[in-house]
Amino acid sequence: MSRRRDMHGFTLIELMITLALLTIVVAIAVPNFTFLIQKTRLQSKAEELVGFLQFARSQAVTQRTTAAIAVDDDGPWVLSFGSNERQLEHIPAQAQMLANVATVTYRANGTATPAVVTLCLDGNPATGFVVEVQSSGAARLHPRGIDVDGSDLASCEP
Repeated sequence: MSRRRDMHGFTLIELMITLALLTIVVAIAVPNFTFLIQKTRLQSKAEELVGFLQFARSQAVTQRTTAAIAVDDDGPWVLSFGSNERQLEHIPAQAQMLANVATVTYRANGTATPAVVTLCLDGNPATGFVVEVQSSGAARLHPRGIDVDGSDLASCEP
């Protein structure tokens, strides 16, 4: 079957091959994109935790009182200072947030009880973050997959 010279366009076979290739590319890209979104949410939660800890320290110093954060692996973390209370929402199904202490306490001079908090996605330490609360009161977010001592994060347990 010959084509006329003035006809333009694609054949049905060309369109079907293009559609098949596009389907393959989308099937590969979508799961990777979903995982990227989950990793970004975990990093956002880690940064939110550091901000929450910095807020607790600032309240302890400015109000010259003790600020205590009650750590709950299965629910919100509650910050109490004076007669005030704030919460850091936590959904365990989205990310694990495990701490090595039950309470992080900031004193009026800005110092704190040392603590290590590990945030992981699906129990995978390679995607995890470690937030370290030093005795000076500073909260430090370590890079993804890196433990407090600079080595690779071995597990999601603090």
